Amino acid sequence: MNRRGSMAQPRRVLHVLKYYRPRFTGEGAFMERCTGFMQVLAPEVEHDLLVTVTPEQVGPPQACSTLNRIRFLSRQPRSGWRHQLALLTWFLRNLHRYQTVHVRTHADWWFLSYMVTKLFRRRLVLSSTLDDSIPVLVSRYRRSLRPLALRLFRLFDSVISVSPKLHRESINWIPEERCHVVPCGITYPQPDPDARARVRNLLCISPDALVLIFVGALNRRKDPLFLIRNLPEILRHHPETRLLLVGPDVDPVYSKEFHAVIDQHGIADRVIFAGEVPDAHAYFQAADIMVFGSHQEGFGMVVPEAQVNGLPVAVRHLPGVNDLFVTDEVTGLFFDDDAGYLKAVLRLANDPALRRQLGERAREFVRVTFDMPRVAEQYLQIYGFSVAEKATRIGSSDPEWEDLRQLGCTTSIVDRRMHVPAAFTRPTPPLIVTLIDAEEAFDWSRQPFQRVEADVRSMADQVRAHRVFDRHGVVPTYMVDYPVAAQEEGCAPLRELLQDRKCDVGAQLHPWVTPPLTEELTARHSYPGNLPVALEFEKLKLLTRAIEDGLRVQPRIYRAGRFGAGSRTGDILKHLGYIADSSVMPCWSFARQGGPDYLGFSSTPYWIDPDQTILEIPSSAGFVGRLAESAGRLRRLQFSRTSEMMCWPALTSRLGLLERIRLTPEGILINEAKRLVRHMLTNGQKVFVLTYHTPSLLPGCTPYVRTQEDLARFLAWLDEFYDFFLHDLGGQAVTWRDVRDLCCAQERSEPMVGQMAAA
Repeated sequence: MNRRGSMAQPRRVLHVLKYYRPRFTGEGAFMERCTGFMQVLAPEVEHDLLVTVTPEQVGPPQACSTLNRIRFLSRQPRSGWRHQLALLTWFLRNLHRYQTVHVRTHADWWFLSYMVTKLFRRRLVLSSTLDDSIPVLVSRYRRSLRPLALRLFRLFDSVISVSPKLHRESINWIPEERCHVVPCGITYPQPDPDARARVRNLLCISPDALVLIFVGALNRRKDPLFLIRNLPEILRHHPETRLLLVGPDVDPVYSKEFHAVIDQHGIADRVIFAGEVPDAHAYFQAADIMVFGSHQEGFGMVVPEAQVNGLPVAVRHLPGVNDLFVTDEVTGLFFDDDAGYLKAVLRLANDPALRRQLGERAREFVRVTFDMPRVAEQYLQIYGFSVAEKATRIGSSDPEWEDLRQLGCTTSIVDRRMHVPAAFTRPTPPLIVTLIDAEEAFDWSRQPFQRVEADVRSMADQVRAHRVFDRHGVVPTYMVDYPVAAQEEGCAPLRELLQDRKCDVGAQLHPWVTPPLTEELTARHSYPGNLPVALEFEKLKLLTRAIEDGLRVQPRIYRAGRFGAGSRTGDILKHLGYIADSSVMPCWSFARQGGPDYLGFSSTPYWIDPDQTILEIPSSAGFVGRLAESAGRLRRLQFSRTSEMMCWPALTSRLGLLERIRLTPEGILINEAKRLVRHMLTNGQKVFVLTYHTPSLLPGCTPYVRTQEDLARFLAWLDEFYDFFLHDLGGQAVTWRDVRDLCCAQERSEPMVGQMAAA
């Protein structure tokens, strides 16, 4: 798996994991969340992952858009010397790419790859977790080999412990100056007022029931059986109590034991198994008390995640571990045995005021102490990298960071690891969608673009095109940018069209004219996906708000200006409530100016995230000609700088060998557009997107329409194309919403499960 970056000679960190389960809590989940914030603090640092035991999977994508590459050591499980040889070979081939190697789970029992890392003079970091602490790892070697193993563990430049207990164990074996305590960071959503009712309805729990929640793997170490065994006594005092168990059943033998206890006491209707969920925050918000009886933890991340949602917690006391985030009687209640557990739970059940008080104190403490940006900064410093200037003012009350804490990292327009093909629920004719870039007029040839340009007079001229649209039953969507949304001259014509239901409205981000105007004006920054994540987020949030205020509608589809989507654009869209995007221009690359590369993308719609929340509806573009079928091998050569200097694309186009066409009346002849559509139809394309810019309807504002004669030809082009598409081809004019509704995954993307994942 690979995602191309646009920066030259990036610095890289290699993270090493044995097992990769990104959809559930654990070291892998924390790594994914943390790398998202490290990317914000040090965008020039790339993060790759090597998975040594879990084989490469075939099926739905499970990845993280902030990881540049996810590499699997093999496609089939290996053991013994074959595994060690494969690991050593991989390091010898690839280590030159990295400045730091972070071993998150001890993967090389022979230490060969670690020694190679030191020979290459790379920084070597080890995470000391419950299962991978130094004393535990040393104890797994034969007694005669333990002194040697200990000496080899001292190869590591840094050992990171997630709790004081693990830190104390580390400094007994490793020099103290190399040992660091960095707790797991916490990400948390904004409280969702609807989550409680939504989840309870899903699980058939009454609004008045007392819900105890446990989150974690259902195994002997976490000991949910302890909670089940004590439930009958709690039910004697509070008959409407429910015990909600959220997590995978990973131990069949152990699960038989707790199911036997459930049957013995007849409490099957009081114990609810939710299974593994992509995000537990909505479940926390639906519960009343977090209960956790685990016997061993490295950090116990789910407890502070419950606390940050304002839940009171009753947890088994693990000295040096959970007293890092639970202070008895202040931010939660401790217990040591059955009697202590029952006393704590019944006390909380009987006193709603105490529940509220403990939950509020815990939430504020966890937000300040385990804030993910602060944790990410510590990791970068241990890796030997400096952080951006903004990192010096990280604070839990900083509104900029408050927004970033809400972002996930599993939605991406440009990272094809995230993509899921979209299909239709029933046979459909060819569909034409019209998306119009509603923007100010500006000098396209001038680089960088200027911030003073805000001429939106062309919006009043859109009625000319609507005479064509009305004849053919076309309802276009205007992708509105900030100068249009912020000025009455831009909004008034659109409000009239909206009132008559003759159009829809989306958002388009031109960063150089969208506040806050803090970035340096460069060609690279004209692609919004190249901005710092916090700035892209803030600009798109202000643009969305301006459209809502000016046009009184919420935009739900987005297009990045200049088609400049970035690695976190999808995550931002998901958080702001967008459900569709059209930022992709297939068969084009903007990499020379630092923009995205879409040469290998197709025009077929797809979901940009595994949860199938946001549908990508690319612009229609493709290769036509006798060599079109082999365009995949030729396209980079065809449009390289050298080929263009030799006029090779123009020559192959004239000879009918290979021609690149996009569906627009701007610079494309009507016969070329028809040829493109016929070619794409032959290859199974169902959805076509026609696009142009609103200033083209006011002569002199774009290179495509300079005179009234040009405008007449422009409108005639639209009229002839719609007639061709709707009558000659038997197509239908639809909106982007119609396309999304027709996709077979539509019912998965917006109901209960999708909303809880977004929470």
